[in-house]
Amino acid sequence: MCHLKRLIHSTKAKVIFISEVKSNKYSRLDLINNFCLHDSYIVPADGISGSLWLLWTEEVEVEVVKSSFNYILARVSFMQENFNIRSVCIYGDPYHVRTNDIWADVLDFVLLDDSPLFCIGDLNELLDGTEKLSCHAPNFNRISSFHNIIHNYGLIDLGYNSPAYTWTNRHFSSDPTFQRLDRCLANAIWCNNFSNTNIYHLPNYGDHAPILAIPLSNCVKRKRNFKF
Repeated sequence: MCHLKRLIHSTKAKVIFISEVKSNKYSRLDLINNFCLHDSYIVPADGISGSLWLLWTEEVEVEVVKSSFNYILARVSFMQENFNIRSVCIYGDPYHVRTNDIWADVLDFVLLDDSPLFCIGDLNELLDGTEKLSCHAPNFNRISSFHNIIHNYGLIDLGYNSPAYTWTNRHFSSDPTFQRLDRCLANAIWCNNFSNTNIYHLPNYGDHAPILAIPLSNCVKRKRNFKF
């Protein structure tokens, strides 16, 4: 919790997505009071696995359209910036059993309309063999399958700044593995309006590194930027 608190205050984040909390210890009001936020949405954990949090400040209006153990789909309105987006927050299946089912579930929302769509999360998939550093080879069949999903959904990987890998197994002395499992995707409408979006992999305090997304509008008269 202390790492999350530092991240929120240091980046002045407007919207925060946390996956795999592995606890039902905190209620919605606990999150609001602990982090001095406007509101939050919680997908409960199943025993000691899962749980998703979506948190936001008072400058933002969020309507959660649908949620499950693996995702939160929401309409997000940034009132000061005067624009609306659709948000897909995903926690991918680490066992790669339900990956196709998860994406099939969000298909209608992704293809719903022509508004900007932004996807962020621990997708638990690779898009390229170079996104894994290990003595064990990446699974190229899964990489190809995930490529097809992204292509069919009309999504684009937004890249990153800073360290290449967002996850480590922390077996540094025996069998270290580093992978880029966390990423940001967007549709073409988003890229047309926010082509200068900056994605940063922040310092890693555990097995996953936080991601900071700073979209910059292409409009000449730019208003205050927001952070995700």
